Amino acid sequence: MAALSVVLAGCGGGGVAAPRDETLNQSMDAARQAAELDRLSVAEGQYRQAGTRALARDDAGAIGDAGYNLAVVQLAQDRPADALSTVAATRAALAVRGRDGGDAELDLVQAAALHRLSRDAEAAPLAAGAMDVADPGVAEQASLLTGLIADARGDRATLSAAAGRLAHTRPVPDKWQADEDELRARLLLTADPGQARQLAQHAADLRRRMVDYRGMARALTVAARAAGLAGDASGAAALSLRATQSARALGNPATAGALPAAGPDPFAEGPDVQSTSRLRALP
Repeated sequence: MAALSVVLAGCGGGGVAAPRDETLNQSMDAARQAAELDRLSVAEGQYRQAGTRALARDDAGAIGDAGYNLAVVQLAQDRPADALSTVAATRAALAVRGRDGGDAELDLVQAAALHRLSRDAEAAPLAAGAMDVADPGVAEQASLLTGLIADARGDRATLSAAAGRLAHTRPVPDKWQADEDELRARLLLTADPGQARQLAQHAADLRRRMVDYRGMARALTVAARAAGLAGDASGAAALSLRATQSARALGNPATAGALPAAGPDPFAEGPDVQSTSRLRALP
């Protein structure tokens, strides 16, 4: 999540930190801590408070940070339409303060929300544009999202290009390795389903370790497809079941509904009870 920066101002013979708005900083810190603990509704409320304070301060940087983070939290709650509204309002607030240039992070969260809504024709150029920014974290996430969108559209050339951008010299952070493995798995599905399955399962293992269960379930679904193409029907069924149970436990009915039946839930209190664990924001 984007962090606020401390502005330095000259005073006498030396530089000193400009006065900080502690109310704004505390709201941002409380929101970030709540998000890290999967308390997403609390995080959403705190980011709204931070954004309101940033408007009172007339601080374009803080408005952009709070708006971006709020949209990410809304995506994490599987509310892409709300995230799009937040991005649009944030862009408008920045524009009136002279910040109407490109913003790769806002482009990325907008693309992720559009992808969730199956509006991939609109999402693709936003994600592709964010791949060329200097920030390696943003470029990494944009490459993954571009690959996922390309795979959904059957665009093998763009999928291959995105996977190439994620080629790393090991060792790299688990997030980066999981992204690379998943896109390579999708690229190899028909040519080498056995290798694709290994890559997808490795990506799922890495994402489990990162506590990225939404991404883990997505990688397990790719592994299930690969197992089916390799002729392992029982393995494909088991992997599909695991992905479905994870998606449903996350409270993601849209994803779970597209997967096979999850079987009985040993932890459900009743037929209508579902977990509301945190979903990862991007992609």
